[in-house]
Amino acid sequence: MFSTNYYGMKTLNEHLLPLIRENGRVINVASACGPIVLHEASKDLQDKYSSSTLNLEQLDCIVEDFISAVGTNTVGELGYNPKTLYLIYSVTKAAVICLTRIEAREWFDTKNILVFSVCPGLCATDMTNNAPDGSPAEVGADSILHLVNTDQSRLENGCFYRAGQQLPQIGMLSRKN
Repeated sequence: MFSTNYYGMKTLNEHLLPLIRENGRVINVASACGPIVLHEASKDLQDKYSSSTLNLEQLDCIVEDFISAVGTNTVGELGYNPKTLYLIYSVTKAAVICLTRIEAREWFDTKNILVFSVCPGLCATDMTNNAPDGSPAEVGADSILHLVNTDQSRLENGCFYRAGQQLPQIGMLSRKN
């Protein structure tokens, strides 16, 4: 799951960066599960993820430590709540939200590129077994299109959004916020 959700996105973005025009936008797809898993984590772990000086090397270390801890069944020792629903998936999405902040900071300074993460919401797709409370994929796409089409003065670079609203990096999120 980390290969696709975190490392795949990171690698793709690194390879696409030279092709992105100045003043371009990158939108990384995350999930509300990311802020929830951090809300349920220790304060020390929250501080690591939310550090304004976090860099890619440090984020990779956080991810590698988690992957190792999953293998030894010691994620609780790192500060994660092992009872968090969809723990591994949620940590991949927390990492994507952090990756977004780092890319936004680094890429804005070099090419004025804006980078956002977005939660498309729960979509009724094959992956979610057509969740009865899920929205059509087109509704999820609207959250992404909002970040594509909204004037940059109304958005904050590096932030996490859903349905046109900026969301916290750490917190319990309802379907409405």
